Amino acid sequence: MARQMAEFEEATDFLNFCLENAQEFSRRDWLASLTLMTMRKRFSTKLPLFHKYNQRLLQVATTKFDEGVHLLLHRYGVLGYAPAVWHLLPLFHTRVGFMTSKQVSLSAWAFGRTLINDEDAWVAIGSALKLNVSEFSLADLAMIAWALSAVDRVSPPELVVLKQAVRKKLMGKDVGETSSHDLCMLFKAISRLTPQDKRFLEWLFLILLEGMATKTLAFTAQGITSVWATLGHLSWRLEKEGIEALCEETRLLRLDHTFNQDMAAELANALMKLGIDDQRPTYQIVDFIARKGLLLRGDVLLTLVEFCATRDVTHDLAWKRLGVRAQQRGIDLRLPEINRLASAFSKVGRTNKRIDGMLILFTKLREDHAKYGAA
Repeated sequence: MARQMAEFEEATDFLNFCLENAQEFSRRDWLASLTLMTMRKRFSTKLPLFHKYNQRLLQVATTKFDEGVHLLLHRYGVLGYAPAVWHLLPLFHTRVGFMTSKQVSLSAWAFGRTLINDEDAWVAIGSALKLNVSEFSLADLAMIAWALSAVDRVSPPELVVLKQAVRKKLMGKDVGETSSHDLCMLFKAISRLTPQDKRFLEWLFLILLEGMATKTLAFTAQGITSVWATLGHLSWRLEKEGIEALCEETRLLRLDHTFNQDMAAELANALMKLGIDDQRPTYQIVDFIARKGLLLRGDVLLTLVEFCATRDVTHDLAWKRLGVRAQQRGIDLRLPEINRLASAFSKVGRTNKRIDGMLILFTKLREDHAKYGAA
């Protein structure tokens, strides 16, 4: 069935096919449909056809996914569809005691991805972790840590066990044998859950720096950006060696096709908060603006304009992109933010009559909205 499903590029055609053939779908077919669905044109979880599809699938979940509910939870987590995850909680509770470590971590990830704050579910995950902690791999522990941070669940017993397990997995191990993705995920998650535990976080950070300095860890754009963002969140004063390793690792960030505007904004915010003015990370942001500046959202636009202003960026094409986008998306900002945007352009002399005129218009519209409400 998967090959037949893949032939339908439009979401509506795809969903109609699934509904028409639901009676013949095996467990593998249902899972394949959930995976393929994310790649269909004009797909949205708000589509009425998706709701019908979802109802049909959940009707057979108890029989077809009695031993595979974690797979369903994971797929719905990818879709970010919380209603189905809530519906599957009773089935999860009946199976969690029989799940492997990988299955528990996948379920936890799905709960974190869809912001499921069910106390019983998290207690069950914590119990499974404490009962069989030696069976959890570093990747499993990273997924659970990420999930706990996503729902702001700070449970000392769970975190103590998790941190002890991480130490045991990493102590005496060659850095090159680990995954930068897992380490970055752990570093960011633990910093959110227990930012005061500087000893543990510094230990993780040193492992990351070693991997950068020795080139034994390969960092993705998401990974290196998350390290910068975490350091900014912690407001650490970095040693010269740490700054050098980070800036050097960031040198080729622009060559990673996954580097997006959210990452550029995260990097810019972190550099400003940490007070780091180095051309290597700065150039990654400026190059991104020059290439993708006409696609920026309003919030990201403001961050990057302020960053370029504080760093005295002189790249003409980047400023041109920012100026054009300010005229297009400045209206998305609130009144104080529009004023900040105008101030940043003026500060470095990168404004002109068109930019000034549009930002003044946006300011008046926001003032009128505040006085008289929406039209």
